[in-house]
Formats: sequence, structure tokens, C-alpha cells
Amino acid sequence: MEFRLLEAAKKGDIGTTRKLLRNFPNVNTRDEVGCSALSHAAKGGHFEVAKLLIEAGADVNIIDGAQVTPLHLAAAGGKVEVVKLLILSGVNIHAKNKDGLSPMAFAKYDTETMEILQDAIGGVMPEIEEYSEVPIIPDFSIPAEKVKKKKDGKKGKKGKKGGKGKKKGKKKGKKKK
Repeated sequence: MEFRLLEAAKKGDIGTTRKLLRNFPNVNTRDEVGCSALSHAAKGGHFEVAKLLIEAGADVNIIDGAQVTPLHLAAAGGKVEVVKLLILSGVNIHAKNKDGLSPMAFAKYDTETMEILQDAIGGVMPEIEEYSEVPIIPDFSIPAEKVKKKKDGKKGKKGKKGGKGKKKGKKKGKKKK
């Protein structure tokens, strides 16, 4: 079951993560290299999965074998919304990895991620944009209403009055004996 949680977090599978969290108390489980489910979600930028794990009690300051935190991984990948979530969840923004580098050192220069980390160090907390688990369906993917017959007797798009084609039904006329 631990492996399934780690894989679901890595893939960003919200449904599986939610189901596993109902029955699986150890949200801080790690894989063979010491990476937690939250670390996998942070690295992949899977905001909703990271949020579920944090709500279930995942340690936001958990470190892997190289003393890398989920914030280091999210900052390195430029995963802006996950960086914001971790900061708002009380992560240590000054955490150092085994080489003495903070998450700020992992952020690409002059990016939104670096700006958010700089603001957080200065005491300015980020704001998270609202996310919905239900995807927004664009208008063009929703089928239009069926074309109805017009009142003047003309048919809609599917056929034209007096068009060619086989007629269905019985023929009127003389009966054969």
C-alpha cells in the first residue's frame, strides 16, 4: 500500500491518493531513496495531491537522503503553486540540503518561483489561486442542441425537403392481386 501511495503522488493521481489516505495512516512513507509522497507530488507540481497529503498530516519539512525537502524540489522545478502551498503550510524556507543550499538556490534566476521565495523570506506570504478538482470544459467540446424543424416546413441540417434517398414506409397505390 505504501508503494501505491508513492506512485499515486508521483503521477498526480488525485482519486487514488484520496482513497489510499482514507485507509493508510502513514502519509510520510518513503521510497528506496528516501523520497516521501509529498516530495514526489512537489517535484511533479501536483498541487491537489500535495494539498491532500498536507491535510492528511504529511510533514512539509521531511527530508530525503540528500537532505532535500519538498520545497527544494518544487523550487527547482519551478512549481509555483506548490511552492506557495508549502510556504503557507509552514515549511522551513531556510532549510539546507547536504551541500548547504537553501530552496532559494534551487530556484531559477529571475523567475516567479524566486520572487515568491524572496517575498516569503521578507515576510510577505503568497496567495494561492483557486483550483478545482473538476476540470473546466470548454464550450466547443459541449454538443450543440439538436437542430429542430422550422415552422415554415423546411427541415434542419440533416436533410432537405424533396431530397434524394430511400423512402421508408408502405407505398400507396394499387394493390397487387
